[in-house]
Amino acid sequence: MDVPSKRIGGRVGIRRSIAYLGLCTAALGPNAFAQENPTPEGFAVVIGIAVDSIRGGFLRDATVSLSNTNRRAITDSTGGFKFDSVGSGTYSLRLSHPLLDTIGLSIVTRPTDLKAGEVTSFTLAVPSAATIVSRKCSATDRKLGSAALTGVVLDADTEMPSVGAEVIVAWTDYAVGTRNIQKTPQRRASKVGADGGYLICGVPADLATGVVAIRNNDSTAAVPVGFSNGLVIQSFHLPPPVSFNDAGELGTAVLTGRVVGPRGNGIEGARVALEEDSAVVVSDANGGFRLSGLRAGTRLLSVRKLGYEASDLPVELSSLSPKDLTVMLSPVTQVLETVRVSAMRDLGLQRVGFSDRKRAGMGFYITPQDIERRNPLRLNHLLETASGLRRRRTADGKDFITGTRSCVRYFVDGRRWFAGSGADIEMAPDRWLSAAELGAIEIYSGIMAPGEFISSGRDGKPCTSVVIWTKWKLRM
Repeated sequence: MDVPSKRIGGRVGIRRSIAYLGLCTAALGPNAFAQENPTPEGFAVVIGIAVDSIRGGFLRDATVSLSNTNRRAITDSTGGFKFDSVGSGTYSLRLSHPLLDTIGLSIVTRPTDLKAGEVTSFTLAVPSAATIVSRKCSATDRKLGSAALTGVVLDADTEMPSVGAEVIVAWTDYAVGTRNIQKTPQRRASKVGADGGYLICGVPADLATGVVAIRNNDSTAAVPVGFSNGLVIQSFHLPPPVSFNDAGELGTAVLTGRVVGPRGNGIEGARVALEEDSAVVVSDANGGFRLSGLRAGTRLLSVRKLGYEASDLPVELSSLSPKDLTVMLSPVTQVLETVRVSAMRDLGLQRVGFSDRKRAGMGFYITPQDIERRNPLRLNHLLETASGLRRRRTADGKDFITGTRSCVRYFVDGRRWFAGSGADIEMAPDRWLSAAELGAIEIYSGIMAPGEFISSGRDGKPCTSVVIWTKWKLRM
């Protein structure tokens, strides 16, 4: 196997060739290469680069195969590759990469005559997103939306295709009128094929939403995806069927890592949690954390720390080996809004269901206008004014919110906020959400809560539900 070289080229007779794409023919321009090493006497030399037209930049760690031989080269960080001492004859190059496998492309050059004493250069380019979408999606689908979503769905622990699973993109179109806001639910879906692949066409290019893979009663986390580039490549891992281990945990996957700042310094005291999971920890003095007993699959990790922007990122967990990652948090930058567009804020409240539930009047509601008027220093300063809640103080002087007649359970941006193994007081949202983040709040007493926000305490009795929406969620 030939190894990649950052310095590629020869001194005599450079010729250039362009790739032939198994999907389509693209007019790809030639590239100039450095000429530093003489061509071996009696042999030809092949040099070239691989370009990633979808994500931009060079295609690194791709495999380039030379036909009629067993020779291969791996592209370097600049996409470069080189074959020395090639006998005269007619050859083709084939480009292989996981990206190409995922989108079902084959990139092969036209047969090219290589002559002794000459250097022939190739540019192997992944076609543009627009080209791929035009070839893979029908004209009818493209009229609905110019973007597409593709990828593979595999079982988390076996890496086998999750045949029959479904990938779903769902959103709501809003039309703002003079008196009301009209909602039109939209949905695109695709079944996973025998090779694990799926393709969803007809998605608007200005859409940003969550995408989920579902199989029976199992699903992945909703992965945030934006379609502005025209083609999104997103793969998923579905969890195995639910089963409990000897410790009564849902799985055996392990997630470790560090929470760091922009300079790589560890951040102590960050809350690290998985969506829809009771596993919650606080990062140590070095920013380290460890979560265990987790279900495998594509999950959403949430990391929060006062003074830093929240981070929600998808992670791939497997029961076969621990997952380790580094999460960087950026300090919050205070930006004053010079123009406030109330219609956009109303759309956010409508999208998360706040407006409809408020009209139903089953709870206590704190609107964005209420928050602006009260200008609270902390979340608890708002909650203590709500019916059914009151503020108390521990022996060491820490404030906390409790129900007048029941326990209190929190939901943040639609997801249950778990306390993990820590005390409820220590892990309550007041410690992790700044007042500047608060967008709107809903409070429901016991069984009056909507189904998605009903919760109960250790005694089985319904708790008061506090539903908090952040400004970041309402602006999505």
